[in-house]
Amino acid sequence: MIKLENISFSYKNKPVLKDITEDFHAGEIVGLVAPNGTGKSTLLNVLMNYETPQKGQLIIDKKGTYKSARKQIKLYKKISMMPDQQDLYNHKTGLEHLMMYKKIWKSKIPVKELINELNMAHYINDLVGNYSLGMRQRLCFAMQIAADTKIMLMDEVMNGLDPTNVTLISTIMAKKRDEGKLIIIASHLLDNLEQYADRIFFLSNGQLELFFDRKIGTKDQTRYLKINEADCRFLSEDIIERGQLLAEGLFLLPLDNGDEKELFLNLPLEKMSSVTVSRLSLKEAYDIKFGLNKKD
Repeated sequence: MIKLENISFSYKNKPVLKDITEDFHAGEIVGLVAPNGTGKSTLLNVLMNYETPQKGQLIIDKKGTYKSARKQIKLYKKISMMPDQQDLYNHKTGLEHLMMYKKIWKSKIPVKELINELNMAHYINDLVGNYSLGMRQRLCFAMQIAADTKIMLMDEVMNGLDPTNVTLISTIMAKKRDEGKLIIIASHLLDNLEQYADRIFFLSNGQLELFFDRKIGTKDQTRYLKINEADCRFLSEDIIERGQLLAEGLFLLPLDNGDEKELFLNLPLEKMSSVTVSRLSLKEAYDIKFGLNKKD
């Protein structure tokens, strides 16, 4: 549904995206993960043609390109970016915003059902200027759902939401995915993203690096010993040198040398607070990838 071919983009002669080639498909949720300022929003802006790449080609829905104003208007019936809270009108109600988006995209979404699904009925007729941060964020999400485009781009959709609404919006996104939508979302809420995304990419050094594909699992199949920092006192110096201590106080040791059994035989497990063996979570892989380890 979206094909990126050697997309490169620089800002003030600084490379942001470098020769990105990737396909994104209908009926999947794609997660983009990276620290702020590393290109996630730029990539979404390129997909919307808000930014023009200096190199490469972008193809949407098999043949669509942004090569003319006429073609762009045609594509904007198929692709949308979730509005930012700054795009809201404080003097209009939430319902007026939803009806505006439905009218612009000529969608057939039943707005009343959408309002009920997002638990917005008790404030949807209030002026948006009176909304809380979480209410405004839910409205922005609802507006994109009301547009009902085939492709939906979202940048930090979960900002300002409590756990209940994070779960609610995650469920609705999964429902839209099952309807055949392509959803591409940039998010820092990593534990949540890992639960519903079909593929997750790190954006590092201007390139997309696959971390997870639901069909095959994580790209890194290494198993790790995971223990709390306080329990490192039970490990020998050579083991500590082979592992890595993350900023949050979790020690990780890759078990790729067939030494798992011998290691466990020499650990005083009864004295240790927590010992697990598993593959990296998205959060752990993120901390390692972007150097969020604990310094001496």
